[in-house]
Amino acid sequence: MTTNDTTATSRRTVLAALGVGTLAAGGALTATGSAGATSARLPAALRPGGEFDRYLAQLARDDAFSGTVLLTHDDRTVLSRSHGLADLARGIPNGPDTLFALGSITKLFTATAIHQLAERGALSYGKPLKNYLPGFRPEVAESVTVHQLLTHTSGLGRPSINPPRPPGSEQWKTLDEIFTGTLDFIRGLPLNFTPGSRNAYSNDGYFVLAAIVAELTGQRYFDYVREHVYRPAGMSTAGFFTAAQWREDRRIAHPYDKSGGGWTDVIDMSDGAIIGSPAGGAFASAADLARFASAFQRNRLHSAAYTHLAASPKWPLAADNSFFEGYGPTTQYTNGRLSNGHNGGARGVSTNLDWFPGSGWTAVVLTNHEAAAVGVAHKARELITAAP
Repeated sequence: MTTNDTTATSRRTVLAALGVGTLAAGGALTATGSAGATSARLPAALRPGGEFDRYLAQLARDDAFSGTVLLTHDDRTVLSRSHGLADLARGIPNGPDTLFALGSITKLFTATAIHQLAERGALSYGKPLKNYLPGFRPEVAESVTVHQLLTHTSGLGRPSINPPRPPGSEQWKTLDEIFTGTLDFIRGLPLNFTPGSRNAYSNDGYFVLAAIVAELTGQRYFDYVREHVYRPAGMSTAGFFTAAQWREDRRIAHPYDKSGGGWTDVIDMSDGAIIGSPAGGAFASAADLARFASAFQRNRLHSAAYTHLAASPKWPLAADNSFFEGYGPTTQYTNGRLSNGHNGGARGVSTNLDWFPGSGWTAVVLTNHEAAAVGVAHKARELITAAP
């Protein structure tokens, strides 16, 4: 893929790359004048032309990265870079406003909706599923709790890699058909293990959480998230799209992998695991994800108590105590410093969102090359946590 350095194509992006933009809620990056002392105290490795910027550019030259990266500090843009093409066939470059399939970052929005309902007293994390949704097998309805669905300890769900498709799913076209049909299929699944006895990543568990949101609010899950998550966070471009929209909308990056030798558009192989999914079906720009991280930390999505509850560690995922499951956000320790966030991945989709409580840093990595975000996110995390 070719490289598109966004600083060469937009005055707005030039200003952003120089660290003189802010994340205006619901709008684009806006210039605010000189970064002054704020820019002067930012680590050189993370600023334009620094170690991270050069690392990213080299990946792009090696055809190993296509996407957008955004680093912010105290809601001000430190580095904004886009490389590669959003659509090879039409020659559309990635840019700061390109929308990417987020994969499992979507779970942050579903979890936020659950926490909002919990804060209102509409649900309890410890109560079984039968209190909120009908139609599940008795052993599921009576033993699986909201807590276990959030922490992937419920024992419910298909494998997260190459899950079997529900019968007839190839005929589903609308978001509602996909949502309802998938949920009906999940209702018939048995437990894979005793709930609460271990952790096993479950996309289906987050489908069930989304169904709880719809049941308790009387709204479509998609409408609730748009009104109560995207809107208060100022996420003006975020949304859920159909497969047809993904193919045709010039704003949305197509997913690519090398299954055919060269870069191949795998949109038709990816959409079955993503479209309509409250576990992985949202699309957004990098700036919108930075706005979500800001809104989350500033208690604009729920109270400070529930912000702490959502982000605090719940289940260890690494033997060295460096990685934990939370109530949506994961918790990671790098160089002795804390970050929260989530990653995402599917065929041709690779994403990561990290925010670093107490430091002001947020790192967004959105790519349309399979697995390309993993190393980039790790590099950003290492440099941010090493900063004084």
